[in-house]
Amino acid sequence: MNSVDIIPGDHIFYRCGTHDHHGIYCGDIPYKNKIYHNVVIHFEGKFKRGQIRGVSFEKFAKGHNIYVVQYKKGSCYYNNLVLDRAINKLGEPDYNLFGNNCEHFAHWCKTGTKRCGQLHNFIEEAGGILGGAIAGGVAGAVLPLTLPEVVIIGVCLAAGFGGSELGKRIANLFSDQPDYEEG
Repeated sequence: MNSVDIIPGDHIFYRCGTHDHHGIYCGDIPYKNKIYHNVVIHFEGKFKRGQIRGVSFEKFAKGHNIYVVQYKKGSCYYNNLVLDRAINKLGEPDYNLFGNNCEHFAHWCKTGTKRCGQLHNFIEEAGGILGGAIAGGVAGAVLPLTLPEVVIIGVCLAAGFGGSELGKRIANLFSDQPDYEEG
């Protein structure tokens, strides 16, 4: 393991290029009359064919640095219940990038709600870019060409900022921000 102290019931993740991969560290667990050692339960997503699986810590980490998600005090279940929730989901299918992915699973094990910060941030950024582009374009199109360029650019930037705020509101409508901080 890494230098990070990881205990059974922890929500862990590693950074993998454009995204993070999440799971629940379980340590040694009994399952189907056998003891499995140093297990991480995670949603192994392969489009719609993914399922919740238990793998060794080493196989989960794949050489990446592992981080423990720090939840706000009082926002999650006790570790024994987290372990039970994760173990009881083993073998469940129906991976869905937007509504049932590895981060949704780990957050559900810890809190009982499915949330995904990566999805929330993506919606927020995409909505901000789209809203900013539309608002800035409309502002630029309706301003008279006789105004100085600096004024036109300033109005377009202000409209773009307003559009990015719209993106944040859109993200909050379609996705809940998780109640933890990664790291």
